[in-house]
Amino acid sequence: MRATLLFSPGIEAAAVSSRTRRRRAGRAASRQVRRMKVSATMDSGGGSSGQGQSGGWDPAVEFVEANEGLRNFLAFPVAFVSASNWLAQAIYVAAKLGIPDVLAGGPRAVSEIAADVGADPDALSRLMRSLAGQGPIPGIFIEVFEPPVPGLPMLPRVDLSNFPLPIAVPPQLTPDPPASELDRRYALTPLGAMLREDGTGTIRPWTIFAGEELGRGWTGLLGAVQTGRPDYGAAQGGDGAAGLGFWDYMGANPVAQQTFDESMRALSAYTAAAGEAADSYDWAAGAAAMTVVDVGGGTGGLLADIVRRTPGAEGVLFDRPSVVAESEAVFVEKGVAGRCQAKAGSFFVPGDIPAGADVYVMKNILHDWDDADCRTILRNVGAAMRPDSRLVVLEVIRSERAGYEPWTLDLADYFDLNMLVTVGGRERSAGEWRRLAEAAGMEVSAAAPGSLIGCGTIEMRLSRAAPAPAAEREAPPASAAVTAAERLTDDAAADVEEVTARASLERTAVQHPDDT
Repeated sequence: MRATLLFSPGIEAAAVSSRTRRRRAGRAASRQVRRMKVSATMDSGGGSSGQGQSGGWDPAVEFVEANEGLRNFLAFPVAFVSASNWLAQAIYVAAKLGIPDVLAGGPRAVSEIAADVGADPDALSRLMRSLAGQGPIPGIFIEVFEPPVPGLPMLPRVDLSNFPLPIAVPPQLTPDPPASELDRRYALTPLGAMLREDGTGTIRPWTIFAGEELGRGWTGLLGAVQTGRPDYGAAQGGDGAAGLGFWDYMGANPVAQQTFDESMRALSAYTAAAGEAADSYDWAAGAAAMTVVDVGGGTGGLLADIVRRTPGAEGVLFDRPSVVAESEAVFVEKGVAGRCQAKAGSFFVPGDIPAGADVYVMKNILHDWDDADCRTILRNVGAAMRPDSRLVVLEVIRSERAGYEPWTLDLADYFDLNMLVTVGGRERSAGEWRRLAEAAGMEVSAAAPGSLIGCGTIEMRLSRAAPAPAAEREAPPASAAVTAAERLTDDAAADVEEVTARASLERTAVQHPDDT
């Protein structure tokens, strides 16, 4: 989930200010740094014991307070990042209007695009201009012009007047822009081509979901951080929505559910759903014949790929009835219809999960749930496993973050916040996965991180000292009600008391809808 950066985000964002101001502020900041002499013991300021507002000394505060040049240097990056939702909403609107599809046939003038997508020409010209590349921000569109030589493709319009180095360019390659904004012509960049509705590997469904459902959902981050629990329905607004969790809200809003399902299918091609996940693990482990159960496996795409790549393997897809009903077409398409079958049920109900398989797999399921729910799910899987069965969890393995690393980017931290603000789940580190497994009577036998946006692989087995699985314990009556206030997250017995109530809820719409 991590990538090495070849640039400093703060400095790149500062490109929105003028070069003159940047140089002047940078020189002032450098002079201030040289003037600052911080004692190693900080005896004059009370040390670095984290006294904060109670009288401690913070060098960052003193540095910023004393340096107007530094404040001028940092103001634009901070302000721009704080308003980065502007860019996200602009991309969403372009995708929602279908502009990339209009441009798929070649460059068009703004007036023509506006007529095709049903937009106000002037307002659309402003949107197109904002998405045609800004400093370090690549564009999804690029302005083009007719080349001086007939027969050549249109050329990108590039303004070199402010280029920091002297460069001589023939005037034919830098023509003046059209007199009217509506006559500017735009083409797709490779980034924009990824937003076509019918494009191979399109991410348009995710962009729509992020711009609509997630855009509203993230307004609930403040409440989620303050309370530790999201109110997704309240963030979405509407009559009767307050108090609804993510899955409840989706179940009550079919259009939102469809948008979410389509977004998950679009992202699955880039999150190790088929290729990387199916190829990165030895599913057979030397066995000539075996059975794989995909728990919460959506319509069966991952299971089909595992079975297809593993000679002698047979598969069982386990998910909600409405989801597994669509699996037959997937199995036929991938040529495994005779080796795969589907069973409907709930992973919150003890005894529902098919028992006795060699391997159980769950992909991007457990990050949807808090630790108490995950322990319930894992115990129910454990109750179905044989002593020699394996559970393969395909999930993000978040970095342990031993310290600040400005040269790396760890997207898992933002995925983790998204889990908090939507479903109340979390992305887990290797240590958290190990502790979660142990609390559910399992142990992590192997773990390997995934790619930047891919899944890691966590192999679990039943612990030799495993407690009695949930399926063997006495279940509460159907009328038992367990509220969040009553939940004892560190008490295994409390997890079992939640099974019936959670199962009733999950029957409606709580299981992960798609994991293909």
